[in-house]
Amino acid sequence: MRFLFDFAWRDLRSSGQSLWVFFACLVLGVTLLSATGGLYRLVNLSLLADTRAIMGGDLEVVTNQPLTGEALNWIKANGVVSMVTEVDTMLGTERDRFLRIELQTMDAQYPLYGGLVLEPSRPLSKITAFTNDQWGVAIDPTLANRLDIKVGDNVTIGALTMKVRALVLKQPDRSLNADWRGTPVLLSAEALQASGLIQPGSRIDYEYRVRTNQSAETWRLNFYDAFPDETWEVRTFNDRSQRLSERLGQVASGLLIIGFSTLFIGGLGVFNSIQAYLQGKLKTIATLRALGLRNRRLAIVYLLQIAILAGAASLLGVLIGSGLTLVGASIVTTQIPLRINFGDLFYPSIIAFFFGLLTAYSFALPALGKALSTDPASLFRGLEQKGMPLPHKWWLATLACATLIVSMILLVLPDTLFGVGFVLVIGALLLILDLVVRGIRRWARLMEDHPWMRGRLALKLALANLHRPDNNLRISLISLGSALTLLVACTLIVVSLLRTLNATIPEQSPGLVLYDVLNDQVDVVVDAIESLPSVKKVDIAPLVRGRINALNGRVLSDVDQLNEIQRRDSSQERYKLSYLSNNIDDVSIVDGAWWSEPVSGLPKLAFEDREANKLGLRVGDVVTFALQGTSFDAEIAAIYSQKGMQTRFWFEGILSKGALDPFITRHVGAVYIDDEQAIAAQNRIAVIAPNVITVRTASLLQVARQILGKAGSGLAVVASVSLLASLLVLISVMAAGRNRQIYEATILHSLGVRMATIKHSLQLEYMLLALISSVFAVLLGSAIALPLLEFRLKLPSTDLVWLGAIVAIVVSTLALGSGAAYLLRRLRLKPAVLLRSSN
Repeated sequence: MRFLFDFAWRDLRSSGQSLWVFFACLVLGVTLLSATGGLYRLVNLSLLADTRAIMGGDLEVVTNQPLTGEALNWIKANGVVSMVTEVDTMLGTERDRFLRIELQTMDAQYPLYGGLVLEPSRPLSKITAFTNDQWGVAIDPTLANRLDIKVGDNVTIGALTMKVRALVLKQPDRSLNADWRGTPVLLSAEALQASGLIQPGSRIDYEYRVRTNQSAETWRLNFYDAFPDETWEVRTFNDRSQRLSERLGQVASGLLIIGFSTLFIGGLGVFNSIQAYLQGKLKTIATLRALGLRNRRLAIVYLLQIAILAGAASLLGVLIGSGLTLVGASIVTTQIPLRINFGDLFYPSIIAFFFGLLTAYSFALPALGKALSTDPASLFRGLEQKGMPLPHKWWLATLACATLIVSMILLVLPDTLFGVGFVLVIGALLLILDLVVRGIRRWARLMEDHPWMRGRLALKLALANLHRPDNNLRISLISLGSALTLLVACTLIVVSLLRTLNATIPEQSPGLVLYDVLNDQVDVVVDAIESLPSVKKVDIAPLVRGRINALNGRVLSDVDQLNEIQRRDSSQERYKLSYLSNNIDDVSIVDGAWWSEPVSGLPKLAFEDREANKLGLRVGDVVTFALQGTSFDAEIAAIYSQKGMQTRFWFEGILSKGALDPFITRHVGAVYIDDEQAIAAQNRIAVIAPNVITVRTASLLQVARQILGKAGSGLAVVASVSLLASLLVLISVMAAGRNRQIYEATILHSLGVRMATIKHSLQLEYMLLALISSVFAVLLGSAIALPLLEFRLKLPSTDLVWLGAIVAIVVSTLALGSGAAYLLRRLRLKPAVLLRSSN
């Protein structure tokens, strides 16, 4: 065995340079797997380990009114409780800059888990106390950077001017989307009352965090049993952990699938690279067999070479991927507190390493099996027999490796459905490509004999090359077609989102959005806005929140189509209800129709489609809401769909005019105005109605563009890596078929065919391959991207297919054009030299 290893190593050192494509393809695939798997593991372990701290307790009771004394005493008897109140409002600076924030007050027990770190390091009660005739606040560093404020500056919140006394360096329960919804500002409960923001109709969230030695689920069930008639929502850290795990699993599965796709594409490069390598070794194999070296020992030699090369490539991929993981973790740490432990990278690194080895053997074994099973006489002529079946034992070995890969994919991916879908898509892709190849070959044979082909020798030769049984059409389509498909899909998604942000939203969305406008403030706020010169339109709509008590006269507990969890979730969810009011949310009816005013009988209700589907509701059903302690019935007359990213307030229900009048305490609004005047409107509203939340669309777009820019960059990197892998595969395809193409070209030239005709036929062949690959990629890439954009993001983008087609044609032309140029340079040699050469 030592002799075989030494022989394999010496042979690899002397002639293994030609396997650089093999090496590079594996490195790319393993790098992506290692990087995505490692980052997912770091984020997953860090977040799930700190779920209690992120949530603030073992459980959380959420209400819009303070708990009763009886309920609070029950909680204290069964654990330690800390109350946090949250109010959304605006913060203004001395330079008249305003931003939406989330005010938070805490009691002395806060935090139950983790620690609050302030700079300067002083107790929170001292920071927020009333001293020197001012209340103090502690602000988030993100807010400080965005508004250019620092410790010692004054800020305006409601009716108060408050002093910034500290920065919050670490807050264990800081929301992961706080930068989008509103960064936290910590103040005392007394300061919140003095701010004038707490008025009838104001929305306040009371969160009672609980630490207990009981099982969280047992505590929740006992609480529900103790207060069965209340609709208080109880969340456990297990719920948060499960939701985080599911969401992270979905994201990680998507990223890992891209890594698997790249590894699959790279595997094609492994196959071609090994095939080209072994083709150059045919005479060596024949000589060794003639000298008495048996096939089993020959197989061991080349299997050892594959192991050496695949092991080195996988190890390098793991090292590069781990480095990328650490870089990505350092970026993510700015938003998520990660604990970077090098030991946590061991598991994903080992998984990626073994995936690299299995992929190498899965794609190399067929080429090796055919080479070692070739007739000795053919070996001495330097030609591998084409079309011969793979020997049984080699086929079983390949199947075993492929089965292991599929099993590992299903086990490794956090979301099994993603894994099943990926395996099915790969299977469908191979089946479709096989059908496409068969169709192309049949078409090429028919066209070759067509009367129109007379006198077109170059085109006839190109068509002949397409339908030859031993050509590389299938492998070329799989490699380039797969990469182009991903590239087209990414292009359509990114361009559609950019277009939506840069064109559709600025044209169709308001410049300013208003929240929490109280009844007696509507006229004053509207007058202040309409006096500005650039105002085009002001839409004001009421906002009433209510819960569902019954469906079609049956209380939720008796509704058969809902399980226990669905009943509880539906009874606790607060639905946002409003009037049509110029269709402020720009919704579209998908079932039923809008009603005519005035309405007779029960009030009419248009219900949001996702909520209707979740509850199993149809047009004609009756929904009973609980609004401010009163039961309210409405008949569903229509079901509507939201406009995705263009939606402003996301109402779940729109009712006939006048139905909600007894329950209206506040309104929302959309102001169509340019951004410069939107800032002036914010200033005016802050003076006359400091409780009103105003959000400039431009500021949201800026954040959205930043996020999309990062996502677009990530997609571009992913697509580039996949494309690079595909280009390497194409190089290996050309290398595998180089000898035969050059040999056949020189035979034709020796028989009298002009070299110009041969070159022209090669150009036509590659042009046809580029066209076929592009058409395939555009069709499949559009089939992936357009349903996602249409049905998930609700962004119709069929008019962008031409852009995907341009990208596919340009990339395929460049890729195949470079290969054609290489072959044409090789054909400049003299025929006699080429015929004598086996390289």
